[in-house]
Amino acid sequence: MPPRSSKRLASWPKLALLINRNYTLLWLGGTISLIGDILFTMMLILWVGTLLQNQSAAPLAVSGVVLAAALPALLIGPFAGVFVDRWPKQRTMRIMDALRAVLVCSLLPISGPLPLPLAVKLTIMYLVVAAVSGLSQFFTPATKAILKEVVPQEQLTRASALTVGAGVFSWAIGSACAGICYVSLGAGWAIALNAASFACSWVLVGRMRVSAAERRASAQPTSLRRVLTELREGLRFIQGQLQLRTILLTESLYTFGWGIVSVLALFYITQNIHVPMSLFGLFSAVPAIGGILGTLLVDRAVAKRGATSVYARAFLFAGVMVIVSTVPNQAIIDLVGFTLIGIATMQAEVLVGPLVLFATPEQMVGRVFSTLGTVTTLSSFLATFLSGYLSSTLLQGVVVHLPTGELNATNLLHIGAGVLIFVGGLHASRQFRRLQ
Repeated sequence: MPPRSSKRLASWPKLALLINRNYTLLWLGGTISLIGDILFTMMLILWVGTLLQNQSAAPLAVSGVVLAAALPALLIGPFAGVFVDRWPKQRTMRIMDALRAVLVCSLLPISGPLPLPLAVKLTIMYLVVAAVSGLSQFFTPATKAILKEVVPQEQLTRASALTVGAGVFSWAIGSACAGICYVSLGAGWAIALNAASFACSWVLVGRMRVSAAERRASAQPTSLRRVLTELREGLRFIQGQLQLRTILLTESLYTFGWGIVSVLALFYITQNIHVPMSLFGLFSAVPAIGGILGTLLVDRAVAKRGATSVYARAFLFAGVMVIVSTVPNQAIIDLVGFTLIGIATMQAEVLVGPLVLFATPEQMVGRVFSTLGTVTTLSSFLATFLSGYLSSTLLQGVVVHLPTGELNATNLLHIGAGVLIFVGGLHASRQFRRLQ
């Protein structure tokens, strides 16, 4: 990237909120679909928890839902990018929407009083969740790749901010409505709403006007050998691009660090800062609230400092704030600290898409985004396992005495997470300076 090109990312004329007709349709379809996804996932967790209420296997069964949703990102994600690069993006998105709607509807029979053994119901749920997640591995990179088709280059940052902001909003709405929908309407209605969200996305994406070249693209049959060859080409391309390598490592460190914070959130909030369980949801939502502010402020920050500088400094600041917030064990400090962390990290996440798109030719976009998704999912998995293992074994009972108070295992792991995020920001800062 030329020295000042990152500053031009935010230099666009003041147009309508959603940029243009094509992006508005893409944004609406993605937002509606994401709300349905979150509502569906939260409902499944509540549904499984209710089916196994007061049983010792309930936590394991609930974790099975999360595992079934995450595994396809590791197993299918890298290969999905190869096909996304070969297939027409708009058609790929619509096919995935249609298939996901059908799969979700297949859960309707078991949501009623159909007399099936519990093990059979759980197996069907896990298979459907895994299949839907597998299809999403094609849909998500296609959504990101088609941005170059529907959004002018100088407005990619703004488009990314709107998309990420909608994602944060969708999580808040979907999570808040899941319990209400499940208790008031039952699992069947939540399933129907998710299927309807895919149908809405199918209609809206179909109304986008793409170029003739995009419409003429065809999904030609290919051999496994050719798929593996193209996958290796994508990995070699990432390895040869300093900007992409930097983003990949920085995002991995951030995902690992933030994964530790997320896994230990319940224990930190209720035990370390002694917040009542009834307020746990409020405290958990604090970074999301900061994230919404971050998406609103990112364009001004990029205009002043440049995209690469904002990206690196966001993680530097977030890493320091994770450490500073956790040491005093004070609720007020954590509220302020994690709001600021949300602002910083969301600004960085907004810039990932534009920075990747600027550094990647169109024929490689799917593979790059799929690789990024796979690596960050793996980092999150490792963080979940290691933080749980360390807090319950090696660090159990460990207490460090400081003048400001005591630090237990949760505090120490938070500090480690902050260090990892800071190191990611430091790495990005140094590597981006080499690019300039």
